[in-house]
Amino acid sequence: MRGCPSCSGLLALHGIPAPAEVPEEAYDEVVARAVARASATAREGIGAVAILTSLLAGERSWSDLSTPEIASLRGLPRVRALLEAGRSLRHHDPQATLRFAKLARYAADRLSLKDFGAQAVADVRALAWAELGNAYRICDDLPRASRAMNRAVHWSRRGSQSDLLLARTADLLASLLGAQGRFPEACQLLLLVYRAHEQNGRPHLAGRALFSAGNMAGQDGFQGTSLLLMRRGLDLLDHERDPVLVSQLLLAMIISLTELGRFRSARRLLWRCRHLFTESGNELDLVRLRWLEGRIYAGLSDYPRAELAFQETRAGFAKHEQVYSAALAGLDLAALWARQGRFAEVQALAQEMIATFRALRIAREAIVTLLILQKACINGSGQLLEIIEMVVTFLKDLERQPAKRHESDSPSQSSL
Repeated sequence: MRGCPSCSGLLALHGIPAPAEVPEEAYDEVVARAVARASATAREGIGAVAILTSLLAGERSWSDLSTPEIASLRGLPRVRALLEAGRSLRHHDPQATLRFAKLARYAADRLSLKDFGAQAVADVRALAWAELGNAYRICDDLPRASRAMNRAVHWSRRGSQSDLLLARTADLLASLLGAQGRFPEACQLLLLVYRAHEQNGRPHLAGRALFSAGNMAGQDGFQGTSLLLMRRGLDLLDHERDPVLVSQLLLAMIISLTELGRFRSARRLLWRCRHLFTESGNELDLVRLRWLEGRIYAGLSDYPRAELAFQETRAGFAKHEQVYSAALAGLDLAALWARQGRFAEVQALAQEMIATFRALRIAREAIVTLLILQKACINGSGQLLEIIEMVVTFLKDLERQPAKRHESDSPSQSSL
């Protein structure tokens, strides 16, 4: 446009006449207009990603968005819809959650850089990969979950460094660390998530992070710390916004009180909050609640009520094919009988569990621990409670390691 000789010569080779002299002001105007258009596009793209992230992180709902905000999302609702559809099924159909997460990742990888800009697209891909990693975790595929989380971190570093996006990614990564048994690391990461939300005026999300951190501390054996974190989290949660989360936190607090041996406090809190659990819980949740009641009754030495609760719990878990939970409830019942000197009943229960584990091809090591328990009953061992606790510890560890839960075909299995 300025009549550059080199450019004019190249144009002439293709039969294109050189442009007439153009005033410098017109040239500047064209450049300014192009820059303004590019800047506006980038701002729109980053804004759209911020909206999507806030939706998926639970900070806002779809009904909160204005018409211009919805219009700015353009191709992003597909990613959002796929992720939300998957997350809604995570408790009922983990494989469906995984399928939707894969589709969301596929859609995110094909977002237009022209429409949203490199940083904004990197943000969406980070979020989609993190959700895919979480879906793999839910499906007990921890190696693939780790690889997906690595990709999420990769894209996070190339994005806008949004604190909300980083907090969401860190939250999901902490869940993976917990599944890997790395509870101290998970707890520390969740405390960083808590601080990020607290410093940016998001108390509800900060409270949710403290709840998760308390769960990790409890699984690591620090029940006192767990209770403190969850109590602080309860103060921050918006009870009207997410009543189900509030009821889950209260239930976790009752469990921590039970683990600490504070059975009377646990019973009082359970009585006060029972209506929350029965209203929002599904059938399996009610079985878990009955199990907790049994443990509280056992701690208060109310053996008849504890025995009835444990028997109903075993039947409830068996109905829902929750093999490990049914076994753990059975071991609580065995410990109750052992305290009363009812060794023959403990022996019969151990034999029943051995038969179940063999039929379901549960790992051989689990059956060995039950055989040890059965033998201790026969010999009248004074360490029966310690042996039951050993079996409980082993089964809990086995439950956290999906790859070791079942035994492959081998002669040693059939010889037990």
